[in-house]
Amino acid sequence: MAKKSAIAGEYIITVEDSGSIRVCKIANNAKGALRECAEAKGFEYDPNWTTRQFGSKLIKEFGDGNVAEIGEYTITKLASGSIETFQVFDNTKGALREIAEANGFEYDNNWTTQQFGNKLVNYLLSEK
Repeated sequence: MAKKSAIAGEYIITVEDSGSIRVCKIANNAKGALRECAEAKGFEYDPNWTTRQFGSKLIKEFGDGNVAEIGEYTITKLASGSIETFQVFDNTKGALREIAEANGFEYDNNWTTQQFGNKLVNYLLSEK
């Protein structure tokens, strides 16, 4: 569960109930992300597949029926059948720096990831 979250462009920063910070980037090119996932797994695909076909096949092969996690990517099949992909960053602090710089937020390199994430989420929420 999330305590709070903020959206900054294509990024979603979430402060979890545990205090941990998660940064996701919504893929603006879902098919490109699916190709990257397939190649990482050595999964052969037809370049003519639609995003729905491609995502469904990856989820069937590497997931639980509705979701597959491949590397930093999560592929989700929505109730409508649409495919959504997003990237969860392993280097959370690096992603926070990128978001902060893009949004004019000054940060202290000595902050922990939790401090940084909380302060950045508060800043982004106050800017709306």
